[in-house]
Amino acid sequence: MAIKGKGRTRTRQSVRAPRRGPVPVPVPVARRRGVQVIAAFVAGLLVFLGGVWLTNGLRAQETSERDREQELLRRRAGAAWEDLVTTEVGTIGQVAEGRPPVLLPEVREVISGLAEDTPKGAADTLGTAAESAKTAMDAIEAYELSISLADKGFDQSQVLRFLSARDELLTAIEFSRQAALVGVLAVDLEGKGRRAALARAEALFADGDAALLRFQAHHTEALAAAGIIRQPTIPGA
Repeated sequence: MAIKGKGRTRTRQSVRAPRRGPVPVPVPVARRRGVQVIAAFVAGLLVFLGGVWLTNGLRAQETSERDREQELLRRRAGAAWEDLVTTEVGTIGQVAEGRPPVLLPEVREVISGLAEDTPKGAADTLGTAAESAKTAMDAIEAYELSISLADKGFDQSQVLRFLSARDELLTAIEFSRQAALVGVLAVDLEGKGRRAALARAEALFADGDAALLRFQAHHTEALAAAGIIRQPTIPGA
């Protein structure tokens, strides 16, 4: 009995290459999520830093402009005060830049003359000088110095320099005025009484001169705070 299929040669099928699956396309670097997050962070940081730089620049510019404006205001305030001093002191004495003013020089001359004799018109000269001194004092006191210095960038110590200068100037003028009034009394006195009155007048002038030195120091420092530099003058120069 024959066996079916025996002796037949089976045909082997050729081995096929494995089927290729789809190859994923690489995502561009710019579209990758991590890169986008980093880029967004960097961009935000740059925007932030740019905003800070711009803000600081604007603030610095604003501060600079405000400083220049206040510097101008301080200079104007200092110049106004200096003009007042020059005007009012000039009516009763002599003003020289860099030196303390000389107050009521005509009174000093009459007082010196009374030690020897009674100059003609001495009482009238002394009385008029005393009235002029009072007028100058009233004008200086009426000037609203504190208000003129407000909101202009002066600090407390600088404001005090102005106020101290004003007070010392008023003190000096008052001493000179009193010396003139004492001189009026001396005109009607003789001998020992006159000598005592004249000595009192000289002492008042000395107190006034000391106040003028203090005024000059405060006045110079106050003007410097306002940006106005006045170099002191060497006596005798």
